[in-house]
Amino acid sequence: MALRNKRAGIGGQNEANITPLADVTTTLIVVFMITMPAMMWNGFQVNQAEAGAESSIVTPTEAPDEDLLTIEVLPTGITLNGDVVAVESLESVLSAELAGRSDKTVVIAPDDAVVLGLVVEVLDIAKASGAESLAMLNRIGS
Repeated sequence: MALRNKRAGIGGQNEANITPLADVTTTLIVVFMITMPAMMWNGFQVNQAEAGAESSIVTPTEAPDEDLLTIEVLPTGITLNGDVVAVESLESVLSAELAGRSDKTVVIAPDDAVVLGLVVEVLDIAKASGAESLAMLNRIGS
């Protein structure tokens, strides 16, 4: 009789409990749904320039456009339209310059030898100063 009771007890344990599996699966789905938009966000939208048949020849100009606010990020420091500006005071100086302008475009021209982190910091400062659009300028051979 004792043998039969052991088999009856073992037979009841053969069913799998899927509740923990369902809990873990549901938790993973929720975590992926929350983190996916953060992983897909690109901080800045960059539009690639397209060359048309009418603009196949590009002639560089030596003189910078005086109407644009140009920030040069050099290894020696930062200049705003040719005037040396400290990083700490760039936001206040740039805000004052942008306040009197209708075109709130800022052109940033980094040097090849500058660390990327400094360029990103200047981009953040320009956006915080009230720039509506930002442009990057690549100077070849400078």
